[in-house]
Amino acid sequence: MSREIVNSVLLLWGSLFCAVSSLYFWITKNYRTEKRSWIYRMQVSTSVLLFCDAMTNLFRGRPDLLGFWMVRISNFFNFFLVELTLLFFHYYICAMLLTPEENAALKRVKVVRAVCCVGLALVIVSQFTGLYYTFDASNVYHRTAGYPISMIVPMVAMALDGSLLLQYRARISRGMFLATGSYLVLPLLAISIQIVHYGLALVDLAIGVAMVLMFLVSIKEQNEEMLRLETSRAHLAEKLDIATVLNRCVEKLSGGGHDLDKATHDLLGVINDYFCADRSYVYELDAAHGIAVNTHEFVRDGVSAEKDNLQKVPVEIIASWLEAFERDGIYFMEDVGQVKGTELYAMMQQQNIQRLLAVPLRRETRIIGFLGVDNPREHSHDPTLLSSLQFFVTNSLEQKKVQEKLYRLSYRDTLTGLDNRNRYMELLEAGKENALKQVGGIYMDLNGLKRCNDCFGHAAGDALICRAADALNDVFPGEACRIGGDEFVVICCPVTQEKFEQQVEALRAALVRHQVDAAIGSFWQSLVEDLPAFLREADDRMYREKERQKRAARPSA
Repeated sequence: MSREIVNSVLLLWGSLFCAVSSLYFWITKNYRTEKRSWIYRMQVSTSVLLFCDAMTNLFRGRPDLLGFWMVRISNFFNFFLVELTLLFFHYYICAMLLTPEENAALKRVKVVRAVCCVGLALVIVSQFTGLYYTFDASNVYHRTAGYPISMIVPMVAMALDGSLLLQYRARISRGMFLATGSYLVLPLLAISIQIVHYGLALVDLAIGVAMVLMFLVSIKEQNEEMLRLETSRAHLAEKLDIATVLNRCVEKLSGGGHDLDKATHDLLGVINDYFCADRSYVYELDAAHGIAVNTHEFVRDGVSAEKDNLQKVPVEIIASWLEAFERDGIYFMEDVGQVKGTELYAMMQQQNIQRLLAVPLRRETRIIGFLGVDNPREHSHDPTLLSSLQFFVTNSLEQKKVQEKLYRLSYRDTLTGLDNRNRYMELLEAGKENALKQVGGIYMDLNGLKRCNDCFGHAAGDALICRAADALNDVFPGEACRIGGDEFVVICCPVTQEKFEQQVEALRAALVRHQVDAAIGSFWQSLVEDLPAFLREADDRMYREKERQKRAARPSA
């Protein structure tokens, strides 16, 4: 793998991590302190910075119009966001270290802000004067004699911020001191290297690493704060066994990494052991359809699993639970006989449930689900553990939703709803590793998109692109990718040659129906061992068809 690809991958992963981190800070609405607002801005700006640097790396050396503008725009944001992130960092450590009076009185604070503003202004000036860099005819970046200024200005601000950290280090934890210090030390090391060698985006990568460390320490301190609050509220300080189990639960929930379902399942296992219960579970309420859905379940050995049978429980059946949640904060059924004669009783009998304990899961003040145990044999009258876990379980559910949304967005083209270039590149990588049988490939390029944009505006151009996507979805639902402004790719596997050729003709008819003029290159092969090479053949055929269309459109002499 080339150094450029490694560089781009590292930058894009860093950008994605910082984007997820910023989303986390945005959705935790109960803790919107001034310090949190500044670290949120730092994560957002760093995410954009790393993404722009990746774009600069990917488009460098491309002399076409898209490459020309992408490199210049991305390069501008690289320099600008380095200065802006440094300014956000300065406000962050001031909010963390200083009182309002100290913040207003210290001269170093004012100097740092002035230096950052000067840095931002110089970046803007450099775009019109070539102060920091220029581009050659091949669209390749070159430093100019003024480039060291772009390093010296932030170094001055970082040195002053470092003096603040050292002077007031006793006011923050050791972990936070090391994390914030990494934002100063790592970029300074990168700057010292990059002054003489700039093959990799060392400064931006160093900033990204520092953001990761600051995010992890911030989350750790927030979880510790949450644990202290929950412990105080539920008198956990007087119950060592509950505190021990709670720590195990948090460890399970936070130790699952990206697999939040597994982390939640492991958490339910700890809860089940603590209560010596038959089942522990999480239900989520679907208010739009008036049902409760069993999304997670852990069962003791020898007990039947009921998750698949409890996917659409009408809310009316558990109305008494919801009333108890609002009134008491818990629902405890001492004996199933107390609900005898109700539909709930029949459901409990079917699952052999004699007693039950549950607590609500809330988003702000609204109940979004509940956490419960069936047939608890120990601690059945003490909801402290479940109540203490409400925040963590709710937060895990919210993180999963954000995770799923980010996954969908990362593979979906927002304009057309088709798969995007990320998904296309993933398919290419998979095709390099495995031979594919009976593969049909299509390259499609719209004709006249630029003319449409120039004559009727970009809204009309977007509408043309969407009509092309509709035609593709008519014939190849879920199989088309938009890989560029007016370029589309379809990969069908497995598909017989006869069926594929019929689909290609159906696509041509659909394009006519949707009033779209496009060039299509199609290719079918019984065995494909090199998917990129296979698609290049379809691409070549598309260009040959485009040339034929151009010749046919020329007036005869």
